[in-house]
Amino acid sequence: MKRTISVVLMALLSGTLLFGFAFGGGSHTKYKKATLKNGLAVIIKSNPDSRVLGVNIIGKSRVLLEPSEQTGIADFVNRMLTKGTTTRSAEELSKDLDAIGANIITNDNPYIPYDDRYTTPAYTFLKFETIDEFTEKGLQLFSDIIKNPSFPEGEIRKTKMEVKRLQAMEEESTYKACRKLFYSVLFSFHPYNRPILGKNETVENFTRQDLLDFHGYFYGPENLILTVVTNYPPDKMLELVRKYFDDMKPSGESYPQLSVPEKSEVRKTAQFEMEKEQVYIYLGNLTCGIESDDAIALVVANAILSSHLGLELREIQGLAYSVGSTVNFDRDFGWFYVSMGTGWENFIIAKEGILAEISKMKDSYVSERELSRAVNSLWGSKLTARLARNNQAYYMGVNEYLGVGYDYEDEYLKKLRKVTKEQVREVAQKYFDTEAYTIAYVGKTK
Repeated sequence: MKRTISVVLMALLSGTLLFGFAFGGGSHTKYKKATLKNGLAVIIKSNPDSRVLGVNIIGKSRVLLEPSEQTGIADFVNRMLTKGTTTRSAEELSKDLDAIGANIITNDNPYIPYDDRYTTPAYTFLKFETIDEFTEKGLQLFSDIIKNPSFPEGEIRKTKMEVKRLQAMEEESTYKACRKLFYSVLFSFHPYNRPILGKNETVENFTRQDLLDFHGYFYGPENLILTVVTNYPPDKMLELVRKYFDDMKPSGESYPQLSVPEKSEVRKTAQFEMEKEQVYIYLGNLTCGIESDDAIALVVANAILSSHLGLELREIQGLAYSVGSTVNFDRDFGWFYVSMGTGWENFIIAKEGILAEISKMKDSYVSERELSRAVNSLWGSKLTARLARNNQAYYMGVNEYLGVGYDYEDEYLKKLRKVTKEQVREVAQKYFDTEAYTIAYVGKTK
């Protein structure tokens, strides 16, 4: 459930969207971190310059905690959280949320092309936003959604149909099908190779008891990180959090640790023929994790490579409908890939063009101007993505989950500006593999 409301406009008027407050911002910002008696990790960021409350819950280790015969159940449970609780029907819950102008997001919007920046095998999220005058009511509603989903049979049937439609959309999209194929090969024999939406047969077999059992395990407070961005003083907000979340029952279960995937020493190729005029390509490999000293330089190198790919392959050669590169990090490992949509007749030259641009990055230094432009672009895009308070809460939770700390980004610009062109070339040579890479392509290639 996702509502279009006036919170963003109010945030604009009240100052939430000023760049200075997207991160630590300003001398009035205060943080507080606590762990409730039930194991729930709580992080509060307080700044008086906004009238918006932003809250997020991170559910750790999404696909790792799914039973192999129940792939997709974490995504399914998240979709069901807003379909009614033990104290409110779906209709009553919707009315109560509307009454306080609340916005709640449980999943990326599948109907917006490429709107999957938050979709990851690593964790689930639940983002919530309202205005400060409804802070206590908002926390009460949010806690009810987290603690007491009722999983009505009728809503389960509807959600199964919804997820099956999304699975069918994935199968018809060269972009989404290629992404899924790439992950399945890059992460062979690792939990991250499992499809986030699950499989048709696993989703069909979910029972209400399955959902209740998994919710009790996955949404045990020991497996959650609750982050809040507010204008309330930290101690006052913590009192409210305790009031509504202290009674969450611990799962009493142990949670496994994620293993580091094994890096392939050979090239791996996967393809799926589809009668589409467009071919989608994913090409990449495993990298270091976010805690590595190379991580920030790798982010900069990736931004420069992505710019080169767009200029050369799309603007100059006209080979790409869309093209870019991405680097994602977990705590102890990461992964890099180039993704590109091209016409079937250009498939071979497009693939060679990707490798050529990667090789250029490895063979030569970037200019100081390119480096400066990349740093400024990264800083600007990061600020933009964190303007809304629920997004600030989201990224605080993600960084805490990754082990770098909720305030990791407060010094981010300083870290970016310390990156040198020598470091960019060094990480490009180290992590942009043009030999032992994984490539997946979907579409018409013959």
